[in-house]
Amino acid sequence: AQFIPGIDLIETENLGDGLYAFRYGPYRNIFIVTEDGVIATDPLDVKASAPLREEMAKLTDPPVKYVAYSHSHWDHASGGQIFKDEGATFVAQRECLKNMTETRHPDVVLPDIAFDDSYSIELGGKALDVYYFGPSHDDCMTVMIAKPANIMFIVDITSAPTGWEMEYNPTMAEGYLFNMVPYLRSVEALAQREGVKTIVSGHLALGFDDKGKMFAQPAIGPIDAVREKREFWEILFAAVAAEIATGTKPDDVAAKLLASDQFKHDFLDRMDPKGWKASEMSILIRRVATYVVTGR
Repeated sequence: AQFIPGIDLIETENLGDGLYAFRYGPYRNIFIVTEDGVIATDPLDVKASAPLREEMAKLTDPPVKYVAYSHSHWDHASGGQIFKDEGATFVAQRECLKNMTETRHPDVVLPDIAFDDSYSIELGGKALDVYYFGPSHDDCMTVMIAKPANIMFIVDITSAPTGWEMEYNPTMAEGYLFNMVPYLRSVEALAQREGVKTIVSGHLALGFDDKGKMFAQPAIGPIDAVREKREFWEILFAAVAAEIATGTKPDDVAAKLLASDQFKHDFLDRMDPKGWKASEMSILIRRVATYVVTGR
């Protein structure tokens, strides 16, 4: 089956050192195969988790021992019962447990272990280190480093191969803009400290060849995508704040910026023209204008 013409619905990539990236449609996770079992991340949903388990079974016999949630949103965190049934322990940041308890979903398995700032899952000589730096795309979003591959798994807050992509969904109810830049700076500092050079994204990134044909980008990309996403937010915040400082009403900022040659040069020209729409950018700018006015 194909997700879109020319791109398979299901893809598993061997990243070395027992680390694999699995994709179902536009969604991706990672898992680590060890001699004592599997460390998995987001089960995605009930449609994806069964083929995910089948892909794991092609590689190893031992069961899934751990499942680590990147965050609490249902489109990444549902479908885990298949792993719970074989005895897996579920791990998440503490706010995820709160979110999943308050807004229950029948296909979301509640975490067995809830941590605060960091947690390391160790199994069969390998590890998945999980880190939390406060609210961002979700109030419990984490980033993970697979060891010994030393590859970082990042969901939703940026996407390889470049951080200059449109936000996944500018209408999303969550999205803690006040902490986006500090969060990404913390991820950059973590990568520097751990010597991480490569990331895997939680979503498929599309590319286009010189004839305009679409293709699936590889699962891995450079750590520079984190810096680029931080610059995305910094430039956007500054442009909106500067426009409001001239007296422009928040409701009118999007129209003014999208018509501005300076904004086009500083911001829009850095983005893939196939990767954003004026209607979506208007929504995002309006949200940023609200943040600039309210501070949250």
